[in-house]
Amino acid sequence: MDRLLAAWTAAFAAAHPETPARVVRRARYAADLVEPLAQGVVRVATFPRELFPAERARIRAVTGAEPWVVPVATGSRATKGGTHAIVLYVNQGNPLTRISLNQLREILAEDGKIRTWGQLGLTGQWAGRRINLHGMRVRRESGNPPGIVNYLADRVLHGRPWRPDIHEQADVPGGPQALAQIVQAVAADPDGLGYSGFAYAAPGAKALAVGETEVGPFWDGSREEIALHRYPLTRLVYLVTQPHPDATVQAFVRFVLSPEGQRAVAADPGGFFALPVLPAGNVRYLTPDGAVSVVGYNDMAEMIAAWGDRFVQHYPGVRFSLRLQGTRSALPALEQGRSAFGPMGAEPNPAEVTEFRAATGSELQWFRIAHASLSPRALSGPLAVVVPASSPRRTVTLDELHDLLAGRVQDGVRVYAMAPETALGRYTRDRLLAGGPYAPGVRTFGQSRDVVRALAADPTGIGLAAAVAITADVRALAVAPGAAEVPVALTPENIRAGRYPLDRFLLISARIPLDPLVRAYLDLVLSPQGQEVINQGSLGYLPLNDAERAAERTRLQAW
Repeated sequence: MDRLLAAWTAAFAAAHPETPARVVRRARYAADLVEPLAQGVVRVATFPRELFPAERARIRAVTGAEPWVVPVATGSRATKGGTHAIVLYVNQGNPLTRISLNQLREILAEDGKIRTWGQLGLTGQWAGRRINLHGMRVRRESGNPPGIVNYLADRVLHGRPWRPDIHEQADVPGGPQALAQIVQAVAADPDGLGYSGFAYAAPGAKALAVGETEVGPFWDGSREEIALHRYPLTRLVYLVTQPHPDATVQAFVRFVLSPEGQRAVAADPGGFFALPVLPAGNVRYLTPDGAVSVVGYNDMAEMIAAWGDRFVQHYPGVRFSLRLQGTRSALPALEQGRSAFGPMGAEPNPAEVTEFRAATGSELQWFRIAHASLSPRALSGPLAVVVPASSPRRTVTLDELHDLLAGRVQDGVRVYAMAPETALGRYTRDRLLAGGPYAPGVRTFGQSRDVVRALAADPTGIGLAAAVAITADVRALAVAPGAAEVPVALTPENIRAGRYPLDRFLLISARIPLDPLVRAYLDLVLSPQGQEVINQGSLGYLPLNDAERAAERTRLQAW
């Protein structure tokens, strides 16, 4: 990245003579910049790969916070050493033509479920043959992985350990690179599967099309697919700074992300691509003065504003116009093109999805971005099962709740719930009655606080309401998923861990296929830095756990 950095610093210094940027240290490997960056000797470092966990930990240990990591360009398609896209190779005689990242995960993981070609859909003589995996060393002598291994561990494995029987290749000083050896090994192995780069293609090996899931779409890895981030194994290059960079460093990063800085990326002979172009001109969700309009849930205003501030740091020139009036405002605005995406406090119902599809000709998709809150300051809470504070009852099972709502209860027990047409009422019926109706005797209300108020005055009652409405007059029961399972208390820890069975989420809905700006925005929201915004909020909403975040990022890449 020397040429790019030289171009950026020269142009920035010319435009800002009062605070010129200059290159103070060069390094052969990005790892050599970690300590100078942590100590403040270097204020901005180029990274042609993601940081290793140990590198993040070192910067965090010295500075007390996470480094600022900003994607500034798309990796190359086929430039050797140029942060190139990853391609999967099989032997030329293998009839397989495509593979999903879900399938690849089960091949690469130590506890993976795919070990034979038949498990990938091959039949006949191939069905029982074992997949032989060829790759790079999982750990170098330094204890860190190679950059590509680190990328695959994050992008594909999601924290699961590598299988131990990989046929490992290493660079030979003065000889062939590991990536070339991998392709050659696959060409010589009828049952071989390996990862490498497009520039290392060799006779006897063929590239597979790649999709996020088995239903596709599948991508071959053309220049256009990589430049637009459609190919699932497209990579990025980064600028990394210390936590909380000052105004000068932020100005430099904004320049790199500006049209001038991105033109330098496109002109660089290293083969990098500029970041995907953000919308301009006649886009309906742009206001007359060019701001990106966002319409949706009012209780997400705090986090949407914070994400917008961070997004603008990455994409200078973008401005947001927020009209957050409520969940019900999101889908009409998205349907009419008046909103880039739709912040929502509840999932759309089937009728809304059908109406959206009919009106737009497009599919609607929504992504979980946070757990509901337990704070009385918030509007969206998980579904709580509550009884009067004086009740001796402490637990309930999902089967018992089904029976209560379906009318199979003992005489004298009164059931309180949210009205079936409300968002929480729909959730209650979907989760506990498979979408069916309440029994006639269930007493319903339009607001959770009304459920709690009525229940508090009824010593024989049991109710279902948003946890944010709980008062000292009632108590939440622990909920067991099954009769033989341990009841789970309604606590932040159990919600974050995904254990509480009546949890709910905040969502961002979007039109499919995803607009590049919306994809970039969701990528930020689902990053560790984006989730930290939720953690710092004042309304008690909870970040996704690592497994949930990985699942949503996988779904994001699929669109």
